[in-house]
Amino acid sequence: MDQTGLWNLYRNGEAAFRRGNELLKSRPEQAKGLFQKAALSFESIVREGDIENGKLYYNLGNIYFRLGDLGKAVLNYRRAEKFIPNDVNLQQNLAFARSRCLDKIDAKPQTRLFHALFFWHYDMSLFTRGLIFLVFFNLIWLCSTIYLFRKSTWLKRSVSAFAVLSILLAGSIGVEAFEQSRIHSGVVLAEEVIARKGDSTTFEPTFKEPLHAGTEFKLIEKRIGWYHIELNDGRRCWIPESAAALV
Repeated sequence: MDQTGLWNLYRNGEAAFRRGNELLKSRPEQAKGLFQKAALSFESIVREGDIENGKLYYNLGNIYFRLGDLGKAVLNYRRAEKFIPNDVNLQQNLAFARSRCLDKIDAKPQTRLFHALFFWHYDMSLFTRGLIFLVFFNLIWLCSTIYLFRKSTWLKRSVSAFAVLSILLAGSIGVEAFEQSRIHSGVVLAEEVIARKGDSTTFEPTFKEPLHAGTEFKLIEKRIGWYHIELNDGRRCWIPESAAALV
């Protein structure tokens, strides 16, 4: 599809979503049809135009949330997060969508402690940490150069402090780069799915209750038709590939 066609799809999708919001209270069924039309337009842009960006996924997240599809809402918000991680509206909408999900799965205690100790690794975007690293790295050389001409204890300590901070940031950037290349996250899309102890419906259920749409996980292994996943609390199970999608 050419650029003109993609642009028309985008404008049609935005118009349908805007009109759907206007009719949401007075004509909910008509609004639903408009939201579905908007979702189809934006999904076509992703699929046929091979275009991925934060605004597009953010719009899809909003549309699916309006449609009550929490699985696809969380999925698209998470995909948008890869491109615009510091967007305030995105983070608020993602948090609200998560709060509406049926499965309340808390992170492991050690994971919460790790997040608290290294909050800057999780709260700052990769881009922000990269900029701060460059600032500290340049300050090391600046202070070192000045120290050659003017010996000073505070300059020596500053070089050491900036070096430590640079190492921490460099390590943080390296860890995230490794995780992005090797660790894949996903979201349950099915309204509910039985988690099993193996990659077949012949295996026993892992939990008493099924998993529901919007539940997030990390992919451990992929086999034909099945995902081996780890939930936020560390529990592991198998679910059909058709019941979920990767971020």
